[in-house]
Amino acid sequence: MKKYPRLLWNEKKLRANVRFLNNLFNSYENPIKWIPVTKGICAYPDIIRVLIDEGVSEIADSRIENIKVIKEVAASCKTLLLRLPSIYEVPEVIEHADISLVSETETLLKLQESAKAVGVKHSIILMIELGDLREGILPDDVLAMGRFILQQDHLQWLGIGTNLACYSGVLPTREKMERLVEMKRNIANELEHDLMVVSGGNSSTLSLMLEHDLPKGINQLRLGESLLLGNDTASGRPILGMHSDVFKLEAEVIEVKVKSSMPQGKQGKNAFGHSVVLEDLGQHSRAIVAIGRQDVVIEDIEPIDERIRILGGSSDHMILDVQEVDIKVGDIVAFSIRYSSLLQAMTSPYIRKEKLIT
Repeated sequence: MKKYPRLLWNEKKLRANVRFLNNLFNSYENPIKWIPVTKGICAYPDIIRVLIDEGVSEIADSRIENIKVIKEVAASCKTLLLRLPSIYEVPEVIEHADISLVSETETLLKLQESAKAVGVKHSIILMIELGDLREGILPDDVLAMGRFILQQDHLQWLGIGTNLACYSGVLPTREKMERLVEMKRNIANELEHDLMVVSGGNSSTLSLMLEHDLPKGINQLRLGESLLLGNDTASGRPILGMHSDVFKLEAEVIEVKVKSSMPQGKQGKNAFGHSVVLEDLGQHSRAIVAIGRQDVVIEDIEPIDERIRILGGSSDHMILDVQEVDIKVGDIVAFSIRYSSLLQAMTSPYIRKEKLIT
């Protein structure tokens, strides 16, 4: 029995995206590895199995709960924890994650303590702030932090990395990547420590590769949106040769009525505390589908039928302009989906996740 709302994913197109990235990175003029980021699909086990089947040996995610799922699906798969570990979860990080990103001495000490307690060596990547103002230490502090890291006998300093185009939208450039490579050289010269990984960021850095402008020395990228949605996040455009329609959202129509497009009565704030300004379309046909802001970012989905327009929504209702469409209660409306709504839809327990059977 079909149940809605549901998020459909196309295994064939997902595999094609994985193979596209494998071919791109394997044929690039400089040695570089891509790491799938699975936070956008909450480490969905069936998708993890596809990645493993396509030869992926390392997966990154921002939640320790998802890291556990990855290890349950594929115990031999290396795991990289993307979000800086919180102090309370460090013992779980040591148990389930092979590598974590760090920027704080307190966290490093706790990782050292927990790793020593169980007799393991935990790998870390030190994050560097290059302008986006999310996580990372300042470049001037790298050598001092490096000396501190090298004093910890149960931590393996694997590499350095940066994150761009996430919080402030600061784009990766060749100059920023060259600065990261220069830091690796300084660490080797000043601290006599040769780093194995220089992680140049996320899907936003992929455009530099596609333009053959990524400097030699950057040897890792962490890719989520480009893998799952085939997007060049720096430009917001689809990547030629990749599928941007791996995922499709479907919701059921639960009401169709001709109503006024303008509210009637004194207006205040809506259920989310916002003042709503509506377009006067006169009397028109409106449909309600059984999905809302609790499930998706409705501004980041789009009806596949271009004649349908999203008017707005509340927590569990979404209202559509269906003036140009013959639609009835019980019909299913399909939507294309962008990254923020994919993330929220995968997190929502109210949305069924299904593989598309073609």
